[in-house]
Amino acid sequence: MRPKTGLEPKAMETHPERHPEARRRAACAVLAVVLAAGASCARYTPRHTPASVAPPATLEAVTLPAAPAPAPAPATDLTLEELLRLAVARNTAVEVSAYDVHIAAQAVPEARAAFDPTLSATVRYGERNTPGTAGANQTAATTTGAGAVAGPAGTEGLTAALTAVQTLVTQLSRVYGAVSEPSVVVDHTATSSAGVTISWPQPTGTIVSVSGDYAASDSDGAAAEYSGSWTVAVTQALLRDFGTDVNLVALRQAKNAEAIAGLAFREQVLGLLNDTESAYWELALARRTLDIRRAGLTLAEEQLARTDAQIALGKLYGKARVSAEAEVAAQEAALRAAEAAVEQRATDLWLLVNPEDTAADTASFGDIALPDPPAAECDFARSAALARVFRPDLGQARLATANGDLSVLAARNGLLPRLDGFVSYGLNSQGTGSGAWSSSLDDRTYEAFEAGVNFEMTLGNRAEKARLERARLQVRQAEARVRHLERSADAEVRAAVTEVQSQRAQTAAARKEAAAREEALAVASESFRLGRSDSLDVLQAQRDYIAARVSEATAVARSLQALSALHRAEGTLAARHGIVLETLEEDL
Repeated sequence: MRPKTGLEPKAMETHPERHPEARRRAACAVLAVVLAAGASCARYTPRHTPASVAPPATLEAVTLPAAPAPAPAPATDLTLEELLRLAVARNTAVEVSAYDVHIAAQAVPEARAAFDPTLSATVRYGERNTPGTAGANQTAATTTGAGAVAGPAGTEGLTAALTAVQTLVTQLSRVYGAVSEPSVVVDHTATSSAGVTISWPQPTGTIVSVSGDYAASDSDGAAAEYSGSWTVAVTQALLRDFGTDVNLVALRQAKNAEAIAGLAFREQVLGLLNDTESAYWELALARRTLDIRRAGLTLAEEQLARTDAQIALGKLYGKARVSAEAEVAAQEAALRAAEAAVEQRATDLWLLVNPEDTAADTASFGDIALPDPPAAECDFARSAALARVFRPDLGQARLATANGDLSVLAARNGLLPRLDGFVSYGLNSQGTGSGAWSSSLDDRTYEAFEAGVNFEMTLGNRAEKARLERARLQVRQAEARVRHLERSADAEVRAAVTEVQSQRAQTAAARKEAAAREEALAVASESFRLGRSDSLDVLQAQRDYIAARVSEATAVARSLQALSALHRAEGTLAARHGIVLETLEEDL
């Protein structure tokens, strides 16, 4: 601390500008940190903008790409199981839904992050100028000045005169200094500090932390002081947030949400498999119908030829040919419709399977035939029991109930007051030397110990009580949803079993009818050959026979589709075709 009286030379002045170089260095350091932080910030380049996705104003403004050359149809003589696997692997809707599972899975490590250790560090440097006090020095100077004049004895009058003059000069000097430039005394202090803390929360409600600190202070007129310390602290929740049950709520809910997303994906895959198998049997039915229509056209043409022969022999009138020609035209129209149906069913299956490098109009699936439906009996009790285990929607509802239970647990925890016990232990070091901050950090003489409790309670706790009641109501709602879905599943399975049994009965009846119609056609044809019946009888028998064949094929396809729908209702469709979806494993 240096006083300024106004009479000293200018070089003795002490102002804040006495450390401009240090401040410039500090400013440059701060600027460098800001620039480095700005350079490390994430950059964003928009993939799409409102202008880029806006449709053109006119059709002429659109530049369409050249149509690619059609790819040759690959050999795709695949079985139903292979086509189902292709559908799961290549269907674009399944690909989109698969991301939902991966997105939901990210909530698990996010919840685990609540127990990750945290490292925090702080480094500080500062300078401070504060006003000082010059009263004591000025008083000393005044006293010294007043007693500076002395003389031998007998000269008291002269001494008194000189003392008065000196006092007057001193007072005038003070007045001049106060008017021209006031006295300024500046205390300059420089401080620096650093601290590091590692905190690690545990699922038990415990927080373990380790910290270390360093500090230095240098002031004008005083020796620099240095200090350092390290501390280990443990904080344990004793009421609220105590134990793993409460602290793992978020993690368990995240894992349940991941499983719910996986079950939703499984449900969509089951729907895809059912749609693909149904489309497969539709294509098989369309091809079987096309073969039947070709046979029907052949029969109509053969009957037309026999009619011409009978007319040539004079056994029939010429008008009989009109009916035969009309039948040929009708069968040709039915054949063209069957060909179009085959192409449409192939396109439908292509959209589900989505084979690579194949256009819809060139899709080919090889030979697909309608097999005989399995003869296994359908048992409602067994199918209902399988549905309780395999149906994804029931699994989702049950996990939602489990998440509700966890929410109730968390709400009950919120009703508890907060009571945390803490204890800490550490060592300190302090001194005036540059190494004094660490010289005693291993000396237990300078230890520090602290223990205590923190208590906090919200009076009334109305918000937490409302959360608890809401969580309980949501659990009851989830339980009611499970019961509703179980009953709906039973009804769906029962309807599916009934449909399978009905279609099997219709298939058996259709086969009997087709056999009878074939026999009737043979009788009518023989009677026409012998001249005992006319051409109309044969044509009607042919129509009945073709219709019975189509009905038989349709009944077989519907029976196979009904069986697939039953397996879909059970939730066992993927397992019955040997398709294993990834399962979620518990690791808690």
